[in-house]
Amino acid sequence: MWQPEERASSDLATLRESLVFAERRAATLAELTALMSEGRDPLALAQRSVELTARATRAAGAFVYLWDAAAERLVLQVGTEGWQRAHLGRIQLRMGEGITGWSALMRQTVVIPKDHLKDPRSRPFPELHESSFKSMIAVPIVAPGEEVLGVFSLYAPTEDAFTSTDVNLASEVGSLLASGLIQAETVNQLRIQSAAARFLRDLPDEAWGSLRQCLHSMARQCALHLEADVCMIELATDRAHPQGATTAIVTAQRFRDEHGVHTPDEDLDRGCLAQLLEPLSMQRLRIPLAAAAPIGAVTCYRLRPFTAEDELLLEAIGTQAAAGVLSLSGTDRIRPAVSQLLSAPDPAVTQRLLRRYGWQAQPASAIVLRIHPAATGEPADQDDDRVRAALVDVFGAGNRNFLLLGGQGHYLALAEGEPASREPLIRRISDLGRRPRMRLTAGIGPAVSAPDQAHAAIQQALVASQWAELAASGGSTVVRYEDVAHLRQLPSTALEMSAPLKTLLDALGAVARYDLDNGTDLAQTLDALLANSGSVTETSSELFIHRNTLRQRIQRIEELIGQSPEHFEDAVIAGLAARLISRARKQPRR
Repeated sequence: MWQPEERASSDLATLRESLVFAERRAATLAELTALMSEGRDPLALAQRSVELTARATRAAGAFVYLWDAAAERLVLQVGTEGWQRAHLGRIQLRMGEGITGWSALMRQTVVIPKDHLKDPRSRPFPELHESSFKSMIAVPIVAPGEEVLGVFSLYAPTEDAFTSTDVNLASEVGSLLASGLIQAETVNQLRIQSAAARFLRDLPDEAWGSLRQCLHSMARQCALHLEADVCMIELATDRAHPQGATTAIVTAQRFRDEHGVHTPDEDLDRGCLAQLLEPLSMQRLRIPLAAAAPIGAVTCYRLRPFTAEDELLLEAIGTQAAAGVLSLSGTDRIRPAVSQLLSAPDPAVTQRLLRRYGWQAQPASAIVLRIHPAATGEPADQDDDRVRAALVDVFGAGNRNFLLLGGQGHYLALAEGEPASREPLIRRISDLGRRPRMRLTAGIGPAVSAPDQAHAAIQQALVASQWAELAASGGSTVVRYEDVAHLRQLPSTALEMSAPLKTLLDALGAVARYDLDNGTDLAQTLDALLANSGSVTETSSELFIHRNTLRQRIQRIEELIGQSPEHFEDAVIAGLAARLISRARKQPRR
């Protein structure tokens, strides 16, 4: 038993340690808050966050992965001093890949007290010398609207290095980073945001008198920066009509003189502009305002081609313009309709939004759809007018009622949900995905008949769309919610099976390599054998081979893996492993 003096001494030491940490925490958060108030570059803010948090928690390494929407990867962008700094921008993870990707996908903080490389979710990068670390924390950087901006991680060379207070501090820093990064939206914009830093400052004071004046002034200044003949800024709104927008169009004086344009810029609309440009061979450059959650678009036209530098400049201007518009109008007023509906908290809000956008209560199916860059690296068809026209043909076939919201590759639709019309609708969406430069993923919610069911239908379409993105492998993918509803427990089950499955996959890798080297089908044979519960008769019949041929193949598999494929310890995991290597064998080599 401790003596009273010893207990008092221990309590005093614990109190002192708590006070020291509290001081470090306060100093860390105070400095980061001050940096944010100074308007520091988000990457510089992330770098300083890494340094301060590593010092406060006594971590040996700290890193920030940021989500690159264009590459659809988490990219290592910031790190503490050391050999890992040489790999910034090179290490990339898919959403859900590795412990870092899992933290981002699940939007959960992960604490690994020891042997983090043995965790079934681990995705090692030998070049990062991760074996020198024993414990880690991974904190998702999540924006208020639940959008994942990246992951903040800490590493230590000892086991059980991080206390609950360390975890809390890392979470607080992650929240601060989210606030600092949200203004930039994408990693590409972070890199070049200084390119147009003076854009808003150079607007005349009178530009801030109204939204329309502001848009016209921005369009005029944008045309000057890009040396464009015509510049159009479109701002989506959530007002009476779902496709309503505020549009500002300006034309250069030289263009007006050369082409005899007498209509004042204030009176030009999209229809007039289309007629004006139709006979001309104009080059066009278009980018969204705030790429990650578009609130509109800016489009420039001129005769000579636009360069990559022009595109970067316009992206930077678009970021600044979006910030200016939001400061003038407010985020709730401008937030895209798709974002509002997908994040609606309850059926009442969903119904109110749908009525605002003109949807009449009727049986309907919800569709969440996204246009992706082509698998070959060719850009997706991001001409919003052309994409929207194609979607109108899909959802409005046969003059059916529908609601279509969104733009810049992200769409939400409600289409008539009669049982007889649902399957033809799904076929039309699939056919659209087979067009050149039209790779898409789509989630189809169940048909609903009551207005108060629309909220659940939209959320279920969103879930199906997320499964479609997970299943996509370079082509278009359409997923019905009812086909994946029973898979809700699959991620947790897969994690439980991950360790033995990985061990078995390593062993079966010899079978896959043998097939690749010799042009055989042992992986397919093993898959069929396990699927038929080890029955030689049924397997040989399914594969259209003689039983003796099947026996020879089984013997070869046994030689390769060192055990009989008819006597695996866990038949379920063995069957899954065989299916995985069989599918991998069928995939084209790249």
